[in-house]
Amino acid sequence: MTKLAIHGGPPARSTPIYYGRQHIDEDDCAAVREVLLGDLITTGPRIAELEKQFCAYTGAKYAVFLANGTAALHAACHAAGITHGDEVITSAITFAASANCALYCGATPVFADIDEHTLCISPDSIRRSITSRTKAVVAVDFTGQAAQLDEIREICTAHKLMLIEDAAHSLGTSFQGNMVGSIRT
Repeated sequence: MTKLAIHGGPPARSTPIYYGRQHIDEDDCAAVREVLLGDLITTGPRIAELEKQFCAYTGAKYAVFLANGTAALHAACHAAGITHGDEVITSAITFAASANCALYCGATPVFADIDEHTLCISPDSIRRSITSRTKAVVAVDFTGQAAQLDEIREICTAHKLMLIEDAAHSLGTSFQGNMVGSIRT
């Protein structure tokens, strides 16, 4: 047996595994160029147009676009009133932002287990993780499928917890006939 790479052995791969790959075409580049050369880069009419299109696509009543998903989760935690001493239940099987959004507000992330069939956060594990300090659940949709939002919503309602859906992995997915991004808690 060879030594592990961490102990000076050869790496398991000679080529890197990249986080993701984007599809950016000439129309995308032209649209970005138009915005960058315009008078309003960050809060111009394209943002309002995109939010309106997102609402039409998902059926959501409102949409607020931010720079990225990390900023969106942070804003959601802030809007939910999460602060120092609170706990936020989420999944560890996701990008760091799903837990960091709690840390940014001074709260403690609590990691619930995942459901072995869906790979999404387990409602049973959420129940077991609730304490008197729990303020919210960040339910992470994973690998294109929505978390069990009906059951998670019931848990949150029963315990007076905020439900924040991290739908970064599931835009375009529906859950029980409703588009992800429009599900009301």
